[in-house]
Amino acid sequence: MSQPRPDRRRQRTRAALLKAGQALFAERSVDGVSIDEIVQAADVAKGSFYNHFADKDALARALADQARRSAETTVAIAGEGVSDPAERVARALCLFIRNAADYPEPAHMMLRLFHGAAVPDAPMNAGVRADIQLGLATGRFEGPGLEAAILLAVGIVQIGVARTLERGTADDAQTLARNLAQGLLRGLGVAAGEAHDLAEAAAAGIFKPARTARPEA
Repeated sequence: MSQPRPDRRRQRTRAALLKAGQALFAERSVDGVSIDEIVQAADVAKGSFYNHFADKDALARALADQARRSAETTVAIAGEGVSDPAERVARALCLFIRNAADYPEPAHMMLRLFHGAAVPDAPMNAGVRADIQLGLATGRFEGPGLEAAILLAVGIVQIGVARTLERGTADDAQTLARNLAQGLLRGLGVAAGEAHDLAEAAAAGIFKPARTARPEA
């Protein structure tokens, strides 16, 4: 039995609503955006909105899920082919900051919608949690416990992304990423000299000219 053909018009409408929501939620809170503004930005009829989302909170949840998947992909790509949890953590931090510099709109939206990012067991933190668990179990990291270590990593990523967005330029993003990665590794108990070298290598590798990961639009 053949599968039904996708409704391309419906797909385009949903994509337009998601794109409009991303742009508006990057600038303002969900409460500060109206459905009228969303459909106007998407250039679709207001009735079409309700064919896809019950309300603007449902749209925000869909965008948050999309951004969460993007965050998980970022961590996975940063750690591809890398076994050392310290190097993986440093590379992931650098990639989040590079993505914020290259694609500020989804980064702005991510900061606004991820109110649960500080929860260590949140699904979006699964990748960093796994790396830190491995580092603690193998003695690669020492000092803070698992919860504190995850909060340290997530907090530094958020601060780095926010600072990159405030600057509005990618000029200093690599330096910021390198310095924050070094500070994170030191906070996780990596020796000073090795933390410096790992952070330097991570920043150089992530900020090389070829793009590595692009958040979903």
